[in-house]
Amino acid sequence: MLDNIDGYKGLMSAVVTRAISDSLIQLKEKGKMSPLANDAFRFLFGDDISLYLEFLDIDPKYFKDHLVNNMFNDSDDVGLHPTKKRMFRINYKKYMQNQAKKAVMAATYKPTHKCKKI
Repeated sequence: MLDNIDGYKGLMSAVVTRAISDSLIQLKEKGKMSPLANDAFRFLFGDDISLYLEFLDIDPKYFKDHLVNNMFNDSDDVGLHPTKKRMFRINYKKYMQNQAKKAVMAATYKPTHKCKKI
């Protein structure tokens, strides 16, 4: 069973690579992130990616920090065109704003009606 571990690692790596690629998709409309890019960011910065990265012997916190730092760095050391990095930054900002908005809504939500006791 362990003799095919390289195939599984290749598959896990391809999933993570595809998510990074999907995170570079341009905005669908002015101010609206593509659903595919949104799903990619939810995967890349959520808890689910930890399983993939640990299987690949990559520290999840290091991966997330390094990904963001590379996309916000203007040098061409990762081989991405500056336009692609810019799209990541725009989508990342949009994703983080949506996450913050959800957190504020959850923290300040108050029910507007009372339930009747039976």
